Amino acid sequence: MIVLVRVDDRLLHGQIVCSWVPYIKANALIIASDAAAGDSIVRGIMASCGHGGLSVEVESVDDVIRYIPAGADGDSKAILIVGELGDAMRIYEAGMRFRSLNIGNIHHEQDGRTLSPSVIINGEDEAIIERFEDAGVKIDIRDVPTSVAVAYARRPR
Repeated sequence: MIVLVRVDDRLLHGQIVCSWVPYIKANALIIASDAAAGDSIVRGIMASCGHGGLSVEVESVDDVIRYIPAGADGDSKAILIVGELGDAMRIYEAGMRFRSLNIGNIHHEQDGRTLSPSVIINGEDEAIIERFEDAGVKIDIRDVPTSVAVAYARRPR
């Protein structure tokens, strides 16, 4: 079962393994990234981060879309990580409905609006966040679970 959906342009790093995994008590990480899944070296490095009962799977977004419905009711407690909001929306629109979306790291420094020190979004990201909100998905902007979530304020029109 997916217990957290996270957008993080760094995909897999210490904040996830050392903070989110123990907080959620996750035993699986699913990385949905076409680029990472297509690079055998990156895929292998990420998969090697599994330890002590934590499995790490690196799949393309389309493979995750096919896999999630079949494995959604299993015994695992998984964190699904995507590198960008567009991939989260692809998965959502394909039928995986989640009530909350954690946004941990997005860095569009040159053309973005800063929501937190680790989240700088551009206009495309804004539109996707607003679509999620309109669909009833709670937006949770924070890097680690012990941080106070930043409220998303819609962009001025």
